[in-house]
Order: sequence, then C-alpha cells, then structure tokens
Amino acid sequence: MLILFLFGYAESGIGQNNQQVPDVEEPLRVGLVLSGGGAKGIAHIGVLEAIERAGLRIDYITGTSMGSLVGGLYAIGYSTEQLAEIVLADDFTDLFRDRRDRRFITNYEKVIDERTVVTFPLSRGRIALPQGVITGQSIYTLLSRLSWPVAGIHQFDDFKIPFAAIGTDLETGEAKVFRSGYLPDALRASMSIPSVFTPVEIDGDIYVDGGMIRNLPVEDAYAMGANFTIAVDVGSRLESREHLGSLTSVMNQALHFRIIDNTNYQATLANEYFYVEGLGEFSSGDFDKAAEILELGRRTGESQMELFRKLAARQGNPSSEQREYITPQPLPFSQIVIEGNTLLEDQQIRNLLGFTPGSLIHPDLIEERIGQLYSSQYIRNIFYRIEKDREEYILRIRVLENLQDSFGVGIRYENDTQASLLLTAGLQNLFRTGSVTRLEARLGQKLQFRAEQSLFSAFGSRFAVLSSITFLNEEVEWFDGSERVSRHDVETLRGELSWGNYFSSHNLFSAGIRREHLNHNSKINPELIRSSDRDHHALFLRFFRDNLDRVSFTTRGNRIVFEGYYSDPAFLSPIQFSSFSFYYQDNYAPLPYLTLRYSLWTSYSTGKELPWSYWKSANRYEPMYGYIRFGSAERYELSSRNLQFVSAGIQVEPISRWFFGIDGYGGRFTENYNLNVLSETPDYGISMSIGTLSLIGPVKLILSSGSRDQLHAEFQVGFHF
Repeated sequence: MLILFLFGYAESGIGQNNQQVPDVEEPLRVGLVLSGGGAKGIAHIGVLEAIERAGLRIDYITGTSMGSLVGGLYAIGYSTEQLAEIVLADDFTDLFRDRRDRRFITNYEKVIDERTVVTFPLSRGRIALPQGVITGQSIYTLLSRLSWPVAGIHQFDDFKIPFAAIGTDLETGEAKVFRSGYLPDALRASMSIPSVFTPVEIDGDIYVDGGMIRNLPVEDAYAMGANFTIAVDVGSRLESREHLGSLTSVMNQALHFRIIDNTNYQATLANEYFYVEGLGEFSSGDFDKAAEILELGRRTGESQMELFRKLAARQGNPSSEQREYITPQPLPFSQIVIEGNTLLEDQQIRNLLGFTPGSLIHPDLIEERIGQLYSSQYIRNIFYRIEKDREEYILRIRVLENLQDSFGVGIRYENDTQASLLLTAGLQNLFRTGSVTRLEARLGQKLQFRAEQSLFSAFGSRFAVLSSITFLNEEVEWFDGSERVSRHDVETLRGELSWGNYFSSHNLFSAGIRREHLNHNSKINPELIRSSDRDHHALFLRFFRDNLDRVSFTTRGNRIVFEGYYSDPAFLSPIQFSSFSFYYQDNYAPLPYLTLRYSLWTSYSTGKELPWSYWKSANRYEPMYGYIRFGSAERYELSSRNLQFVSAGIQVEPISRWFFGIDGYGGRFTENYNLNVLSETPDYGISMSIGTLSLIGPVKLILSSGSRDQLHAEFQVGFHF
C-alpha cells in the first residue's frame, strides 16, 4: 500500500512533507536533491530557475547521474542561463557518440579505416562484448573544461555550494558518495549507465551510475548538514501491463524494481518531494528534445514558487546572489606529466599536444588537442586533471591505451563481384610490447588472406618495422577497347618488409622490399594476356598523406599517394622493370552541405615484363588509393602500364547522411607514356550517384555513361575492402 501511495503521489507532482520542519529559531539549511534520469534531468535546470527567482538559498546539493551534472555545475558557480545554453547546444548530443576525428588517426590506421561494420573485443581467445557502447571520452573532456573554474579544488565542500555526487561501486554494489577528489571523475562515475558507458576507475575502484543504488540521494543531503531537503525526481516510473509487450520492456521493468523501491524510500525522507510532470513521454536518451524537457521543468518550478518563497522568507539570510557568467581563463602550467602510455612515447604525446611548460593554456585548446590524440584506435581514453601546488599548476595527462584484442566483420555487395565478407583480427603485444598483429580473410569472388606484424617504437617513437605475407586470388579480364579478349586467374603470394613512420598522423615515408610468387591459371586466349607471371622481387619507396574526414562520402580533406618500385637482376631479381605512380584527391566544402572534389592520377612504367600487381586499373580497390572510379567502365576494362587520369565533381548533402553527386572523368590508358595529350583520343565518362550512410556502411546507386558504354548501372552496399 505504501508503494502504491508513493507512486500515485509522485505522478501527481504535488510536494509532500515527510520530515519534521526545524524550529523557527533554527535557520533553515536547505539541501537540494536532484535525481538521475538521463535527458529528463534537463528539467532540473527549470526548477533551479524558479528557486533563484524566489530568492531561496541552497546550502547543499546532492545529485545522481544527470542530477549530479546539473547540480555539480551549479554548485561551482554556473548560472541557470549557462546551464540551459550547454544542454540546448546543437552539438550536445554528439557528446554521447564519442566520434573520433579520422584526420588525426595514424597512417597505419588510415589504410585499414572504414572496412568493418562491427568490431568485438577478444578475451581469452573468444569473442566478448565491450564493457560499454560509449567510452565517455567526449563527455569527460567537456566535464574537464566546464570544471576549469575550480581547478585545484579537491574538497567539494569548498565549492560555492557544498556538493556530493553519488556513484555505485561495481564490485560491491554499495553507494559511493563523492565529496572530494577531481570533480570530472566524480561526475563521469555518477553518470556511467551500465552497458551504455564504460565503467570508471578511480583510485583502484570501478564505478558505474549512482542511480543503480541511490537515484534520489536525500539521506546524503542530511549527512552533509542540511536540516530541510527538497527532492526533485525525474526518474523513470514502472510501466503498466499494456506497455510490457516486448523483451526490452520486460527487462527494463525488472531492472527498475530495486531502483524505484529505493527512490520511494528516499522520497519519504525528504521534507518536500515532487516529480516533474509530463516526463512520461520522453526517454532518457531524448537529448534532442532538450527545449521541451526544460520547459516542463520550468512549469514544475512555477507550480512550487509559493513554497520556495515561503522557505526563502524563513531563512536567516535568503539568497540575493546574482550569478556571473563563467568564462574559463587560461592557466600557466609549470609541469606537464604524461602517464600510462606504452605505445606512444612521452615526447611524441607532448609534440602532438603542442603544450610547453610555463605557457598559458586555454581549456578550449586542451579540448581540441585531446580530441586529436584520442582519434587513434589504440587509445581508449585520455584523462587530464589540473593539480595546484601552492601557486603553480600541474597538468597531468593519463593515457589509457586500447590494448584489447579485437575481431571485426565487414560485408560488401556490388553488381560485378556479388557478395563478399571480410574477417579481421587485431592482436596487441602478441610478440613484444609495442607490436600489433593483424589477420585478415576476404571471402568471395576475390580471395585474400593476409598476416601482418608491426613493431612500433623499434627505431623511434613514430617509426615501425612492418612485415606482411599475403595470398591473393582474383579473376582478371583483358579488354581490347570495350571487348573482352582474354581471361585468367592470378594467384599471388607476396611478402613485404618495410620501415617507416607508420605511427605519424601526417606524412608517411616508408621504404622496403617486396617478393612475389605468381601463378596464372584457367587461361583463356593466353597469347593475349599482357602481364608477366615470373616470380620476382622489387625495392620500393612510398609517400602517403591522408587527412580525409572520412573514406565514404568524403566532405573535406585530401589524399596524396606516391609509389615507386624497381626490380633488376643487379638485385638478384630475374626480371627488370620499374613502376611509378602519383595520385592526388582533394575535397573542398565551401558550404556545409556542398563539396567540390577533383582528382588526378598518373602512372609510368618501364620494362617488357610487368607483373599484374603493377598494372593500373580504374574501378579497382587498392588500400592506399581507395576505390578510384571511372564512369561507365567495367572492372579491369581500363588496365594499362601507363595512364593519365582526371576527374571533377560535386557532392550535395540535402538531408543529413544522404548524398547526391555528379562526376566527370577523362583519361588515357596507354601502352607507352606520352606527354602529348592530344596524340590520342581520351576516354571520358560521367556518373550520377545517390547514397546514404547506413548502419551497415554506405549504400550507393550509380548511373554512368561515357565513351566505353552508353549506360552502366551499379548498386553497392557496405565498405570497400
């Protein structure tokens, strides 16, 4: 009966008086209690606005989850106006996506980026599930910047309003009351919803969302010194039978039994308790509806205005504080301490961050540089904290590297090659610290198996030795104009050993040697097959620069690739040839929804015996180049020893994540390289494409026409690999 009474009371939104009110002679020490509730916690800001207008002084604040975020920022001095600005910002929902900026990942990662649909961690040789969907890097970085005004203050009682945040110890299931420490750590722990956010480790203990154990921390406000409490609840309610028709709804209902039971108990401890009306139609993830939720909080605050004014009148010295607009100022750091890194050296991290001890550093700059460093898949989280030693500030950066082995799956469908499957495995520190082992299998019409070993920090912080062995089987067709004249299967067993600055995120320079064993099978019209099948080895040099914002539907950035190969009997290779190739792709966005793009590609080779690996083909995927299109041509239709190629086009994003493009192509694919572009009639083409970024990768429909074909239609699903 008590529980049913409390539920009905909570839903009514009317306050309840459960505790003895202090004697008139004893001044009120008001504790404000803010519950968790995800996005629904935005309503707390509306209630705070009413409290301010009533002149009610808040002496203590306790909060859980979103309530800890709102309460903690208010406690250190943020105005309700600023809090509303933060949650109403267009990019606030991005904080829960942990997007990595592709432009700043390492060169090694860029070559293998955007290929898999899903990636799972490997634990003890088995596929496991991650600790959480979101690492919380973006929200932690924001919390660190917002907490900048209290840098160096580690006792939460020393804030403008004494504050406590509630977390849950994941090992013991007990509540953790954070009243000291580093404020971003406490807030991040209190907000760590299990399975959504990864747990937070603080001083050797692991914490998750405080709502699991105490979503409405009334008793903690009394423990701080309050003698009168106001509890604002925005948490979820139990669902009625008609809403329990799915597995998810049943599991959520069962998980909420204990949470709501404790909330009801805490509500009985409060002097005034009310539930924000109208939140039932919102979910905890509705951050895109912040304005509507904030308005509900304002209505609830208005409905309690008389109560707030009566309480303010009873205070010995009611609040008349006009909160100033907080603008974080740069601080001078005498020391910059790097901790936790093994793959990246301290100096490399300092170079990437660009911070110099003794200089003034603004929080916006730290946020930008931390975001760049976090972009690497080999970094799980980066935490920074500010410590004050007398009059000096110390910036302490803790790097949590991603040393978890992983297993990934990619899928691809296109007209010509039909369905393909990619399986990948990444193993960290398998042979030595600082090593990465990658295993890949591409299954489908084109077969490829690859094993790769990288030894980082072998010759310096950004350099690595890279060794690989690859088996490749593919069907190659030769054309005379637009007519197929021959076909054969190419089996290639390739080994490579190279050295380069693979751990740099800017320009890659590498050099090495390649050995290939070739076998041509299933030959049709073998006299018309123009590539060599002789085993050989070649020396190579490579330059690679890639700062594209993404591989699929790129909107900005450029890619530059230069490769040079040389094989000669002087180096004990049985055949003599050379091959040089240069590719440039550029994307410019004059408007947020409009991208102008163009590319050029040229290749030159010498020697009569040129293996298939060194022939250049449009509409053929290569890891360093990506997928270079030439409108209307079939796969391998444009294959030559030498080429000169240009393209230009536009891409429009009329609706978020939907793209429309038009591109024109022109080029010459010749046996002999000729700088006289008018000596032969070039091939040309034009294509129109429409596509979207879906959960399984890009989906694209392309219609092309040109000198080789009147009309060519393509349908593609999934990432290229």
